Amino acid sequence: MDEGQQQVAAEANRYNTMGIAQATQDMAAQAIVTFSKAIELEPDNPGYYYNRGIVYANTGSPALAIEDFTRAIELRGEDADILNNRGSVYAMMGELDLAIADLTRCIELNPNQPEPYNSRAAALAQKGDYFAAVLDFARAIDIRPQYAEAHFNLARVNAMMGRCDLASAHLRDAIELQPAYKQVARALGDFDPCKGQPGFTVF
Repeated sequence: MDEGQQQVAAEANRYNTMGIAQATQDMAAQAIVTFSKAIELEPDNPGYYYNRGIVYANTGSPALAIEDFTRAIELRGEDADILNNRGSVYAMMGELDLAIADLTRCIELNPNQPEPYNSRAAALAQKGDYFAAVLDFARAIDIRPQYAEAHFNLARVNAMMGRCDLASAHLRDAIELQPAYKQVARALGDFDPCKGQPGFTVF
């Protein structure tokens, strides 16, 4: 890399650093512009597409996020973090088979992170594959016992399966870890099959 290329790379990195700071300060629109400037200077840097994709995903632009994550994978190769994020965005878009494929590959690359199991389980539950979802939620909890979201999701699926004692146990765990889940649970219809049942003692 000659001196001119080094200067370009340094300038691109400066924009990337600025974009990260803007994103953490809820300045999403500015962050997108800033990451785009980094990409203009270094269009073969996968990290810049990944960072812009995160902002797109968090600001209601899933199709643009998918484009950026896909470009990042093309440049870097398969990467667990990128696959996890792209899979999560596919799930938000209702593209459940694509989501499950990405999250499965993510798990193959990095089997000790709980978030991909939780995300894949949610997609499986949306498809009605509750038994597979239960296994994934349970695996996420095995890896991180204090994972409140996974406890809550496992409670929801068990309630939908009519397993009210298990739903009650995991819902209690979720509420103990994050008390706001009690109000969330009351507002959801997923727990209706268990309300009033002997094994369901949360409400």
